[in-house]
Amino acid sequence: MNKVRQRIAVTEEWISRYADSISAPLQTLDGKWMAPATMPVIFWQEFDIPWLKADGPWIHGSQRFAYSAPITAGMVLDCELSLTKVETKEGRLGMLTLYTHTLACCSGGDLIVTAETVLIRAGERHEHPDHG
Repeated sequence: MNKVRQRIAVTEEWISRYADSISAPLQTLDGKWMAPATMPVIFWQEFDIPWLKADGPWIHGSQRFAYSAPITAGMVLDCELSLTKVETKEGRLGMLTLYTHTLACCSGGDLIVTAETVLIRAGERHEHPDHG
């Protein structure tokens, strides 16, 4: 399986900008700003993800989040994004290749959040070097 890792520093400014972008209210916990629950979707921007560099459009399929603690301003997260599954299915308009990803973020060795995301490529079967 393919994996990439990235250390991410969560700041009040980043939380504020993301909350504004989705019209979410800012919340605090013990005096620290809490990130909206969907904020890990933008953590992907911090990664260099070689298997997503293929030409053509990607379709967002689904997303799930599982938290063991909230993300708050000042946290430094050690995140690992893994491509956990590649499968091909027949869709109404042809072949679909589904790429399932798991993003796991820890702070101080403790798991904070796991997010599962499915991205879809439409068209001919898309081969992946490790998942042919």
